[in-house]
Amino acid sequence: MAVLQALQTAIGAARRNPLLFVIAAAFSLFQLPGLLAQSVHPLLGSVVSLGFSGLMIFVVPFFFGGIIGMANEAIDGRTSVETFVREGKTHYVSILVVYLGLFAINLVLGFVITFAAISGGILFLGDAGQSSLIPLAIVAIIGGIALLGYLLIAFVIQFFGHAVVVDDLKAVDSIKRSAWCVRHNLVAVFGYTVLAVLGGALFGLFGGVFSLLTSPQFSQRPSVGGGAVGPAASPLPFNLPSVGLAGTAVLVVLLVILTGLFAGLFATFSTAFYRRIRPVDDHTTQEGTGVTEWAT
Repeated sequence: MAVLQALQTAIGAARRNPLLFVIAAAFSLFQLPGLLAQSVHPLLGSVVSLGFSGLMIFVVPFFFGGIIGMANEAIDGRTSVETFVREGKTHYVSILVVYLGLFAINLVLGFVITFAAISGGILFLGDAGQSSLIPLAIVAIIGGIALLGYLLIAFVIQFFGHAVVVDDLKAVDSIKRSAWCVRHNLVAVFGYTVLAVLGGALFGLFGGVFSLLTSPQFSQRPSVGGGAVGPAASPLPFNLPSVGLAGTAVLVVLLVILTGLFAGLFATFSTAFYRRIRPVDDHTTQEGTGVTEWAT
C-alpha cells in the first residue's frame, strides 16, 4: 500500500513540476560523450567512459542531493532550479563521503567476485576441477558471499541520500536512518525495491539497444558491391543494421528524453516513499507504516 501511495504521490508531483524531468535530462548529457565515442570505436568509448566515470564520482553527489531536494519540495507544491543548486551544495559533502565509501566497498567486492569467477573457471577447466569439486565449491561460496554482501549493503542503505536531504542528517547518521527504515518496513521496502529494479531493467534495456545499434562492432558495413557485411569478429550470431549519423542523433534524443522521464519520476517516487517510512519523531506513528519511534 505504501508503495502504490508513494507512486501516486510521485506522479502528481512530477506532473506539477516538469522541471524535474528537464534537470534529469540535462544531467544525462554527461553520459553522451562515452556513448558517442562508443559509436566511433569500442576502445575509444571505453577510454572516454572510464574518464567520465571518474569525473562522475564527484558530480553525482551534487546531482543526487539537488534532485532529491527538488522532489521533496515538489511533493508539497512547486520546486525550482534554485532548490536544486541549494540542496546540491548544502548536502554535497555528506553524500560524497557515503558515496566514496560505497565506491571503495564496491571495488573490493567486485574484485572478490571477479577473482572468484576467474578462479572457478580455471578450476573447472583444469585438472583440479576434474579431480575434485571441493576447491570449486569453496571459490563459488566466496563469490556468492561477496555478491550477497553487495546486494545486502545496497538494499539496507539505499535511502541514505534521502535521509541526508529530507532529514538533514550527516553521513553516518544517514546510513543508520536508512538501515532503521528498512528494518522496520521490510515488506514495503522489498516491494519498492522490486518495482525500482524492474523499472531500471526496462530503462536499461533501451540503453543496451542504443549501444548495440550505435556500436560499429555489431552493425553492418556496406561492401564494395553495395551489400552489407558485418564485422569479421562480431560477438553476435547476426548483424544489426547500421543506423548512420541521423539515426544516432535520433537515438541520442530519445535516450536523453527517456533518461529525464525515468530519473525525474524515480527521484520523486523514492522521495515520496522515504517520507512514508521515515520516523517523524520519538513518539509519533508514521501513517500507514507502523513506525512508532526513532532509535539509532
